[in-house]
Amino acid sequence: MASASEVVVKDKITAPYGSWKSPITADLVSGAEKRLEGLAVGPHNRLIWLESRPSESGRAVLVRESEKPGDEPTDITPKGFSVRTTVQEYGGGAFGVSGDLLIFSNYDDQRLYKQFLNSRDSTPIPITPDYGGPVVRYADGVFDSKFTRYIAVREDHRGSGVHPTTEIVAIGLHEENIQEPTVLVSGDDFYAFPRVDPKGERLAWIEWSHPNMHWDKAELCIGYISENGDVDMRISVAGADSSLVESPTEPKWSSKGKRISSAASAASTTNLDI
Repeated sequence: MASASEVVVKDKITAPYGSWKSPITADLVSGAEKRLEGLAVGPHNRLIWLESRPSESGRAVLVRESEKPGDEPTDITPKGFSVRTTVQEYGGGAFGVSGDLLIFSNYDDQRLYKQFLNSRDSTPIPITPDYGGPVVRYADGVFDSKFTRYIAVREDHRGSGVHPTTEIVAIGLHEENIQEPTVLVSGDDFYAFPRVDPKGERLAWIEWSHPNMHWDKAELCIGYISENGDVDMRISVAGADSSLVESPTEPKWSSKGKRISSAASAASTTNLDI
């Protein structure tokens, strides 16, 4: 038995630069941690979050907080599904929760699916058409309870994969058969952050055009929702002045819908009375 003073020295291996073997592998580094990407509040005020799992080839899974403190959280997303959108390639805004209803974008086909969180049978049900592949994508959706629908940004690659068409569309949630989404806002190159006011009477959104990125120059627009659910009387409330360089983003309605705020930059916020 070696004494405490003895040191075991292994033979050094000389190898060309960059070819030596390390015990720290790429799989070890990438699989070390889960990544959290989104947060919502579900039924009974239990948190729901999205986590990306390197151990499952990066599959993104929605997870629900345990009912009792100390218990393990439970997966909502079943095997065979991954919650991720590729709108504008950045992704984000891949799911939404309202009461016990969950809407999410599935990575493989980019269709929207719904799940009922309080149901024993929580199998995801598609609510957007099947186009034979991930050529139509959805993101950043919000619920419109007045018309029982889900309003989201749609990026359509069916006409061109290089220059897809981006629109704000509405997906009905009460139809038994899958219908083509209804276009609410179109005409510009990019859209983001559709937000319905608390009364369901107005829709706010951000839009911008080539060659700008949304942090270079963008517009905050508001449209009035008609009795049949269309968006009319569209007005620009920030960013339309060509003499100013404005980039409003992330609009948010006040609780009574009388004011809308938007982040104008990393260091400032704009509040507008509507």
